[in-house]
Amino acid sequence: MTRLYNYWHRHGFLTLSFLLPVILLFIYGIMRHVFPFGGQTIMTVDLGQQYIDFFAYFRTTLLQHPSTFLYSFAKGLGGDMLGVWAYYLMSPFNLVVLLTPGKWLSFGVWLIVLLKTGCTSLSMAYYLKKTRLATGWWLPTFGIAFALSGFAIANQFNIMWLDALIWLPLIVLGIEQLFKPRHFWLYPISLAILLVVNYYMGYMVCLFVVAYFAWTLVCHHTTWRQTGRSILKFIGGSLGAGLLAAWLLLPTFYQLTQSKGQYTIQKIHWKLEYNPLKMLSKLIVGNFNFDQMPKGEPNIFVGSLVLILFLAYFFTKKIPLKDRLAALVVTGFLGLSLCFEPLDLLWHGMQFPVWYPYRFSYVISFWLIVLAVQRLHYQPRMNWPLLLWTFLLLISGIGYTAKHLKSFTALDNYQVYLSIGFLILASLAVLLIPRHFKLPVGCLILITVTLEMTANAYISLNQISYVSQKDYADYTVQLQKAIQTTPQKAAFQRIGKTFMRTKNDPMQADYFGGSHFNSMLEPSYPNFMGQIGEPAGDGFVADTNQTEFTDAFLSYRYYLNSQTVQATVPKTSYKPDLVDYTPIKKAGDIEIYHNPNALALGFAASNQILKHKKTADYPLIEQNNIAAELSGQTGVNQQLFNLEFFNTVTYQNVKQKPKLNETFLKIDSKKDGHVIYTFTPTTNDAYYLTLGSSLEKNAVRITINGQTVQQYDTFRDPVVVNLANHVKGQTQTLDFAFSKSEIWLQNINLYRLNTQNFQQTIQKLQANPLKITHFSNRRITGTIKITKQKQVLMTTIPYSPGWQVKVDGQAVKPKKALKNFLAVPLKKGQHKIQFTYTPPYLKLGLLISGLTILVSLIGHFGWRFYRHRRLF
Repeated sequence: MTRLYNYWHRHGFLTLSFLLPVILLFIYGIMRHVFPFGGQTIMTVDLGQQYIDFFAYFRTTLLQHPSTFLYSFAKGLGGDMLGVWAYYLMSPFNLVVLLTPGKWLSFGVWLIVLLKTGCTSLSMAYYLKKTRLATGWWLPTFGIAFALSGFAIANQFNIMWLDALIWLPLIVLGIEQLFKPRHFWLYPISLAILLVVNYYMGYMVCLFVVAYFAWTLVCHHTTWRQTGRSILKFIGGSLGAGLLAAWLLLPTFYQLTQSKGQYTIQKIHWKLEYNPLKMLSKLIVGNFNFDQMPKGEPNIFVGSLVLILFLAYFFTKKIPLKDRLAALVVTGFLGLSLCFEPLDLLWHGMQFPVWYPYRFSYVISFWLIVLAVQRLHYQPRMNWPLLLWTFLLLISGIGYTAKHLKSFTALDNYQVYLSIGFLILASLAVLLIPRHFKLPVGCLILITVTLEMTANAYISLNQISYVSQKDYADYTVQLQKAIQTTPQKAAFQRIGKTFMRTKNDPMQADYFGGSHFNSMLEPSYPNFMGQIGEPAGDGFVADTNQTEFTDAFLSYRYYLNSQTVQATVPKTSYKPDLVDYTPIKKAGDIEIYHNPNALALGFAASNQILKHKKTADYPLIEQNNIAAELSGQTGVNQQLFNLEFFNTVTYQNVKQKPKLNETFLKIDSKKDGHVIYTFTPTTNDAYYLTLGSSLEKNAVRITINGQTVQQYDTFRDPVVVNLANHVKGQTQTLDFAFSKSEIWLQNINLYRLNTQNFQQTIQKLQANPLKITHFSNRRITGTIKITKQKQVLMTTIPYSPGWQVKVDGQAVKPKKALKNFLAVPLKKGQHKIQFTYTPPYLKLGLLISGLTILVSLIGHFGWRFYRHRRLF
């Protein structure tokens, strides 16, 4: 009992700070039937469509092939992975998923969220305890206010951002220690860790700590010498943090210049983004739903108690006026950042966020709590006039929201009444602080805050739907089984599919595909794929619209096809071309086809490919040109795809818009409109249709002979759709049905693949492949025979300066072909080739970080030795 008492006396409130939010979210998870306590998961939006696959990749990298830490051919057609790790996967909490394989991966992600939430509360409590700003029951009270804040709840599924909430209090604690003698290392080390764990959130924290340090300078100022010393320590610590993290930051910054950095806003509008009074709605309990994700007000909910104490801070005379004025300046800067476009852009690295706006709002929540605790520290007691003043201010904010309630889709009347109730409870609790025993008052305040924060979490999360465990697990099991069943005869091979759960399926099941979704995706890849008729956009490629030529060119040696249309294996492609491939195996409902036309990862090709000029908006003409330049056969008679004509075009409930032949209007608005084309193939060749980007997002329903043509619904360039194969003499009826009042059938063209020309081209390109003798994701060796002058080793390895190429032991500089792929000019003869990938600036970053650690250790122990000698 004595040990237990001593533990509670020393660490009890810190332990409670960690356990309380974990238990609350765990209970909520059971209520929502989260797996393994039911059939649901916490996966929604990007967590279910992107991050979960990265966690699967995380497991396979650490447990099976570590080389993919630097480069992976499962990232689209291949790409640098260090930037992906820096943004998504460097959190040490991710090690949890090593214990949760297969269908248990979703459970592992839930455990990570629970642990991060608990550690956020613990970190805040530890900061308060070490700074002696608060003790006892206040530690879990403010810990849970931060851990279950509006930002934390609204961004549970943006799991990689939650680490910032853990490290922010420790970084700020480090800043506070800069004003004490012989305290320095906590600040640079904790900031360096955050920059490594997530540089994006770390960047925002860097901006915040500049403002926070300016405030603390005012608060701690005694002499100019002491202030100057603290400034030097802050600058040194900030630089030290950057240098310690340089091994990851430098190569990541380079990758940003190749990906996200290319979308930086060039023109700034000096304006307010919305009426700032709308922020008041975020003080209401549970104001979050799906509508708030793409665009919404900042998530700054921290509970009534924090708001009361925060407002009281500025009217507390015991707090020095200079402190309050400095805090007012910082508060004004942070508040303006939440609605003024230039400052908003600054916080987001000069890029408007794609969904999830105001991602820095967690620092505002932290700032509100800090000032609330400062008020409590200086003067716990709250007098009636000040309490009444703060109460009226907050009630006015709630009243404004209530008056405009219809404009907030996540709010209802009961939430307004609930918020008023919690405000009254918090006000009464504040009055009791100095008057009664600490234990009952502390418990009362903790219970009040816990109830309010739990209510906010419960209402907010209940307005969000999640991916079911069955949909995730059943699909994953079937896909992994099909991949394991697929033969592994070649050193390198890509696999295509006619179905998809997410665009990151290759990372989930550990195979090489072509689809990918990633904020760090290099634009050259979606640009190329969009050019050849694939659905693509900023940061993603769906890879659902291949032709027989692109299947061959991009090394798709095998294809997986779902025989039945079902929810667990959703079809995304209509591919009659599979009739030309060989069915070899079956895994459940998934058939595996072999593509005999697939080219090797590298092959001998004409150097004409280095002079390629793209053909915009005509993907099959673009494919014609690529094939001709690869083979060196540029004659018209050698073209792969020939333009065909429809036999008839008929309309049902449709008329053409005057002067716009491709635009159609419905006649009867209550019925669907139909534009129907027919054609009769004169050969058994494959037939393809091009569709303009105006048809994205399910604008039409396409059927051929009554059978639905599955099509991924988002694309920015014209796409290619496979319509028919081996149906000579059979009339094909193509029906475009639409329910909208108007539709633009842009770039509707019919093409036929000339099979004879195609086979001749493929045989020529297959004649001299790169014969791979060793393959890993970042090191490839092989041999190739060049039989003609003016040839290159053409590869479908995406171009990157990180690739070093050696030919017969001599380093050579590769070329960029098609603005996307590596190509190596070679002389006639037999050659030994070696490809090695090292992320640009990784070696320099490692050198800088290593030297920083060495110099820091020498300086630290040298100073200790010097002080020891002075003492003796």
